[in-house]
Amino acid sequence: MFFLFLAIVSTVSAAGNTCKTGNVVNRLVNSQPYYWPTTWNENQTTPSLAKDQTCSWIVTVPKGYYAKLSISGKTTDKDSRFQMIDSAGNLMQTTSEEMQPYYFPPAKFTLAVSNKAVATFAFKIQWFLLPTEITSYNSVGPQVTLINATNSLYYRTYYAPQGVSLLAFPVSTTSYYSLRSTLVYQGSSLDGTYISNLYSLYQTNNQWISKDDTIVLVNLETSKNADLLLIQEALRIKDITFTELIPTVNSKVSVTVNSTKKKTALVAAYQVKQTLTDVQMDTAAYVTIYYGSLDPYNFYKNFTKTQFQEVLPVNFDNSGGNVYEFYVYNGKATFTFQF
Repeated sequence: MFFLFLAIVSTVSAAGNTCKTGNVVNRLVNSQPYYWPTTWNENQTTPSLAKDQTCSWIVTVPKGYYAKLSISGKTTDKDSRFQMIDSAGNLMQTTSEEMQPYYFPPAKFTLAVSNKAVATFAFKIQWFLLPTEITSYNSVGPQVTLINATNSLYYRTYYAPQGVSLLAFPVSTTSYYSLRSTLVYQGSSLDGTYISNLYSLYQTNNQWISKDDTIVLVNLETSKNADLLLIQEALRIKDITFTELIPTVNSKVSVTVNSTKKKTALVAAYQVKQTLTDVQMDTAAYVTIYYGSLDPYNFYKNFTKTQFQEVLPVNFDNSGGNVYEFYVYNGKATFTFQF
């Protein structure tokens, strides 16, 4: 009988954990962490998930709280996914997780997994109180606002009569998990409409513009990253598609901006020094440079291809919060910078 019992346990362990759909998880007493599976914690090896599983958890988040979800797992076939849906309906799908957390405001979020082949999967959920005191009230004007989005805890409002534009510049364009901790709301408090987090907004590859004149930014956990957030008055840039200038140390970087079908601009916000060494442009194209946002107050100069050749190379120093925007009209232009 004893040996039979051992054989059964070994068979189940080899097959991996199983789960079901429709699980409901509420905040535990004293906000203790919730683990799945219940025998696992983050100091242990990630357990196996048996093949052909379809599982879901609806996690409730009480008013005044947020939930922090950390997943450890990896799928092993092309059709399997980990999936999360937040209270605004934003969908996030991944195939590999290494405990980089997600943050969810009230009132709930859904976690689901569907796998064909055997996978590894486990997660931890914690509940924490949202901040209650606004740390600063800010107006956004013609001069851009550039902040470090993730290096401190804050609860701020930003106001612009025609809407607010957000564009993130993470310290790494391939590993920007720290942006998940910054939540965006429309309205003047956390009682407003939750929109998303900076991580998901960054993945759209363009600016986000509010429908209201006031937004809230709340960062729930600090990082050591220099993740920048460009905040602009949306009045003149609502139809602009921005291309970010991403520096590479001790290298030349070329970026093409094409405005033949839509209004497009190159924006340099990373706090480094760069030298514009070459510009290749269509014959009819011209470039307008602004020290900041698209506003007459920030206008620097217009350049044709010939005029650029007469002044190159040109140094641009972004240190001290400077931002440069290059608007291309009547064609396309390729800019080459030396970092």
